[in-house]
Amino acid sequence: MAVDESIAGVNPSFGLPIAGRGPKSMVKRLTAKLVWPFLRHQVDVNMVLVAEIRELQARQDALLSVIEQQLSDTGHVNSSIRNLGAQIDFVEDGLHNVEKALHILEGQYTDVAAQRENHLADVLAHLGRRTGELENQIDLGHRQLLARFYDGFGALQRDTAELTRQFAELSTKQERELTELSLDIERDLQNLTSVAASESRKFASLLARVAEVDYFLTEVKRSYPDLVTPERLVGLPSGFDALASAFVETFRGSFEDIKERVSVYLPELKSIAGLGPVLDIGCGRGELLELLSDNGIEAYGIELGQESVEMCLARGLDARVDDALHHLSSVPEHSLGAVTAIHVVEHLDTDTLITFVDLCLRSLKPGGLIIFETPNPGNVKIGADLFWTDPTHLHPIPSEFLRFVVAMRGFSDAEIIPFKRGATFAPAQALDAGQHQLVGELADQLFGPEDYAVIARRVG
Repeated sequence: MAVDESIAGVNPSFGLPIAGRGPKSMVKRLTAKLVWPFLRHQVDVNMVLVAEIRELQARQDALLSVIEQQLSDTGHVNSSIRNLGAQIDFVEDGLHNVEKALHILEGQYTDVAAQRENHLADVLAHLGRRTGELENQIDLGHRQLLARFYDGFGALQRDTAELTRQFAELSTKQERELTELSLDIERDLQNLTSVAASESRKFASLLARVAEVDYFLTEVKRSYPDLVTPERLVGLPSGFDALASAFVETFRGSFEDIKERVSVYLPELKSIAGLGPVLDIGCGRGELLELLSDNGIEAYGIELGQESVEMCLARGLDARVDDALHHLSSVPEHSLGAVTAIHVVEHLDTDTLITFVDLCLRSLKPGGLIIFETPNPGNVKIGADLFWTDPTHLHPIPSEFLRFVVAMRGFSDAEIIPFKRGATFAPAQALDAGQHQLVGELADQLFGPEDYAVIARRVG
């Protein structure tokens, strides 16, 4: 084979890039891309060899030109021809060796390409099988999911129908019960309204009567001042004195009951323990005095009834027979730490109440406090009925009025503390907002706190 023909038949890049279209060319291009990293170095070597071969061919052509120019010199030419022939033979041998190496490399390339094509075909076949398996699994899972969905949806529809039926039954039952409850509430409201109107009329009549009595007593006091002086009132016997102890036990409660009730004032009284003694006006059987003594607080009491004072003395308590106004007038100014009056102010007319508050302010040290507890007329049953169980009560005192008097006469921080002794009435939750408020107000008037206290301090 001639040198030019051998070189012309060799593709130094092993036919890359591959021309043409179609699946076969696509597979060849894919295969070439896969094997290219392994053959790149060999391709570079091939290109270097081809370049060397072409350079040798160029030198051969140059030698032939020299030979043609020197044919005239026979002897020299023959010698040169023999040398050139030897060189040409050497070059041709080199070309043949290169050609053999190229054919060997082409064979190796063909084997590698075939292996890669076979491997690629195996990969594509495996991918096809795996794709089919996945499609089958997805289709099966889809069918199973749909089956579970339809089963669950059917069960949900059944449950929904059952719940709808139960809800309809419950709604009908609740509507019937609410209708009955509404009728009952309307009847109760009508009854409460009737009772409240009746009690209000009674209360108004009693207030009018109290006003008449108050006016009468005021006129008596103004017309006969010597008749109602504290000195004459102290120790003045009355027919009720013989019943006082039994009355207190029956209507107020036992000694221990009252002692427990007044214990609510203990924190306030402890706060002024070092300020001065506590004066308990109307000390009764000594419930508060004993409580203060148990807690190490200096205290003494005054009471109009000799029997009550003797009961206190029998318990080792400091109690004296005296009138409130007389005693408060006789103590030194700013000498007391606190003045307590448990169920006392309802026995005083308005003018006497104001004088009583003024004398308390005079007797207290700065920082001292007053505690006035009295029945709550805001509770209709108390104001219209139970208050008048005690014949010595003069008139009920509304809480806001008592706080007003205390604040206007110089005390500070006056507050009302209600005390609920009995059961609490709670309006039904089924009432609407307006009915709930109305029933609550009526209940508060009928079942509200039985007592309240006004607590205030002297600041300066």
